[in-house]
Amino acid sequence: MASMDGKTMDEIRKVLMERWRDLGGRGESGAGSEARPAAVPEIDAGAQAEIIDIAQNLEQLDRDSSLAEQERRKLVAIERALAKMATGSFGVCEECGEDIPPKRLMVLPEARYCANCQAFQERQSARIRQAAAR
Repeated sequence: MASMDGKTMDEIRKVLMERWRDLGGRGESGAGSEARPAAVPEIDAGAQAEIIDIAQNLEQLDRDSSLAEQERRKLVAIERALAKMATGSFGVCEECGEDIPPKRLMVLPEARYCANCQAFQERQSARIRQAAAR
């Protein structure tokens, strides 16, 4: 973290804290019980409109659950970055150990990897997804 001055660190910490508050902090991001589907009412065989409504409601619940999971992941990433700040390991690539450029951290303060290692991680993930799809 040698290449980052205190002012830059403070700016990044401020951005992280704003994002953390926006997501609700400490697991209050909606990833909890709200994502559980409500009880499905009983329907008779001829109630086509009700079946369509139920299907649409279930699709919406699925979308809401996916969004809640994305928020939870963002929250975890932000909390990880804040913890690294507290321990002095913030701004260091978890893969190669090199400093992550401050410009990258200003844009993506929760970054865990330098740009090169991030690109490598993404290529590896893409290969794994392609292999799983076969």
